Amino acid sequence: MVTILEALQNGNCNLDNIKQMGAAFLPLAKDQINNAVVLLEKGYSLGEHIEPLLEKYGSVEDVPDKE
Repeated sequence: MVTILEALQNGNCNLDNIKQMGAAFLPLAKDQINNAVVLLEKGYSLGEHIEPLLEKYGSVEDVPDKE
């Protein structure tokens, strides 16, 4: 499982490797970073795992704010 922090790190790494890996990685990096940012804005911590939230709610936009 990937935490929010790991998603940010992976997205950053994918952006760094766009020249080597090709532009096909740009949407992946954008999604990784977007998912992490949306969840952080909703009050989730860097250590939260993303996959269980996606499985339960379908998308980060549908995940409720953390209480």
